[in-house]
Amino acid sequence: MNFKWYLGNFNHFISRIFVLIIGVFTLQPFAAYSNEESYQLTKIAQLKHQLINQPNWQQLVTNPSNKQQHFIIRESGHVYLVDGDEIKPQAILDLSVYQQTDSSLLKLTAIELHPNFSLRDQLGYGTFYTAHIETINKNSKTKRLRERGDDLQLSFDAVITEWQFSAVNHQEVDVNTKREVLRIGVPDNLMVIKQISFNPNVKSWNDNFGLLYVGLNGGNKWPQPLYSGVILRIDPAKFGLRSFTVPNNNPYMKNSQINDAIYLLGGQVIEQFIWPDKNSEHILVSHQYNNKYLLSLTDSRNDWRDSAVKKVLYQSDDAVHDMLIYQGRQLPLLRSKVLLLRQKDQHWSVDSLAFNFSDNQKIRDEKKPQVEWEFTSQQLPTNSQLLFNRNNDGEIYLLEKTISVLFRLTQQTLANESFVIGSDKNNTIERHSSDNYIFILFIILTLVLFSIIYYWFKRGGHSVKTIVRRQFAALELSESGQKIGLYHRHQSSAETVIDIVNIISSEIKLNEQSISVINPQLDYGFNNDKEQDLRTIFANEKVDKMVDGKVRQVSLLLTDKHKNSYRVCLYIRKGSNRITKKPYEKVINEVIDWCWFIGGKLNADNTDKRKAVVLPIEKAEKKSKKKIAISLHHQAAAIRPVIQKKVNVSKPLSADEISSTLKVVNEHRHLAKPVAENSSAAHSQVSQNDTINTELVNALEKLVNLKQQGFLTRDEFSKAKDMLLKNLF
Repeated sequence: MNFKWYLGNFNHFISRIFVLIIGVFTLQPFAAYSNEESYQLTKIAQLKHQLINQPNWQQLVTNPSNKQQHFIIRESGHVYLVDGDEIKPQAILDLSVYQQTDSSLLKLTAIELHPNFSLRDQLGYGTFYTAHIETINKNSKTKRLRERGDDLQLSFDAVITEWQFSAVNHQEVDVNTKREVLRIGVPDNLMVIKQISFNPNVKSWNDNFGLLYVGLNGGNKWPQPLYSGVILRIDPAKFGLRSFTVPNNNPYMKNSQINDAIYLLGGQVIEQFIWPDKNSEHILVSHQYNNKYLLSLTDSRNDWRDSAVKKVLYQSDDAVHDMLIYQGRQLPLLRSKVLLLRQKDQHWSVDSLAFNFSDNQKIRDEKKPQVEWEFTSQQLPTNSQLLFNRNNDGEIYLLEKTISVLFRLTQQTLANESFVIGSDKNNTIERHSSDNYIFILFIILTLVLFSIIYYWFKRGGHSVKTIVRRQFAALELSESGQKIGLYHRHQSSAETVIDIVNIISSEIKLNEQSISVINPQLDYGFNNDKEQDLRTIFANEKVDKMVDGKVRQVSLLLTDKHKNSYRVCLYIRKGSNRITKKPYEKVINEVIDWCWFIGGKLNADNTDKRKAVVLPIEKAEKKSKKKIAISLHHQAAAIRPVIQKKVNVSKPLSADEISSTLKVVNEHRHLAKPVAENSSAAHSQVSQNDTINTELVNALEKLVNLKQQGFLTRDEFSKAKDMLLKNLF
């Protein structure tokens, strides 16, 4: 018995139990805490300023180059910078200067940053896009998308414009970079572009990188495709004289009745769209459809004008004011859920909805949003107007438009933390940040403990060193050939001794797959064909590249008549690290030798006679070169008494004689090549001739070598050669 091995496993078991107990006691207060959890609002910035009247904020985006900065737009056409906890009163962009007349319409409705906004020396650095609606400008040369119809009077333009910052800190826009990307002629000033977005899951090396998605509101009033509530997909980069291009894989490229830029149509009043899964092209759309508020899934191949929406995630009579997929880390219970911002009875709430692509429509209908947090009247005024936002880390921001405050949604600690927001300057915020650190510390400790437990259990069950330690590492045949000894790793004495007569089965496994079985049953012996098949399997395995993590293992499984099994790990390698000592080729040869040996013992009737192995002459020379060089004196001394009785010392052998002898050697070497015959009798004769020819060649080479080194005279060499040929033939 391997006492050390069992003791080591016992120590591992005790260590795991100890860590598990500590983990349970450590997690106990956290479990109690999780039952009492709730959420809180943390004030980030005050967006009111005496120089900004009636801001009417529309949208806020975070500066990816600076986590403390945000860009915020107001309906009047101004873009402001929020730096830290305050807003800069001077607008960094004013679209009202481009207003045609004082009486004409201009409303800024959306803003989006280019995916390469913060990447220097990349196309799109410092670039952003705005969307606004204005009174139609018939003098504009920008390409205009429109639908034609007798009842259509296109009085307005929905416009997308490209801008660039002129400063490194993104605090000043270069108005000279203004470039109109697209104009859409619309018949109603309520038909605005509510959202422009780039797919955040598409990377710069993907084909669809840099494509801009544009959500244009529609309704039942207009039957034309462009005004039915659409999402457009375009490449906003300038290409020659064209201000934008349309991707070739847009779904309606071959439909002459639908504009090429349209990606989704028939959505009616589209409020918002997001990408719920980074590995999918599906878009989750929040829209009003037939007087219902829907969250619908689409893969862009849907036309919702004439057919009902097929993939509805959620349907309600109550409005969904905003939504997002939470991918942050500070609110773990909300991660990867769809968060909905809703208002009931003048009270706002954050609801969550579990999302899964594999769910069928019946399961989706059964799922209802779960209220995660309701805002009290003390936390937010009853007439609040809220919008979701996310920072660069995916954490949730809330823009309160009525009192112009930017909040962050965080998790409440054990200590009570209250926020009372009044109408004037007497707003008070009481925070206890130390409890937040305790909560974070609990999470970190929990993750560390679970990681250690997982690693130990995985290491104990799957480590290659553990496999070698648990199994036998070598076997040795006794001198009598009647017993085998099994050794564990680093042992000098056999752990187990087995009588050969007690073995009833021998199985060779490669990577835990059985490749050879020898037992007393019919057809389970061993022969030359099975040896060739076995070598082919091993050769194919060697061709496979040993990448990191890949394991190559050769093992032997023995079973005795008492049904006891003994597993011997002959070879194991993980990646570039070989755990066992013997190389792969040597192990293969030993495995083949064992199969012939045990086949003759267990199933002699079905085990053929093994062919003689003939080594190539070159390998034989290399293998015996050093040995021959050392024993040349002894070889000459052994030959001389036989061939010389009273021979005088003669002159050295001439070059012609040496050449003639070498010619004889080469002729015999040629004859030593194996010849394949069909019949078994011919095959046996050829094998016998091969052995004779090989012995002759080796003996002649030894004689030539002795003569060239001066150990034999010419007469001695001639007599030795004649005696050799006579004895062999």
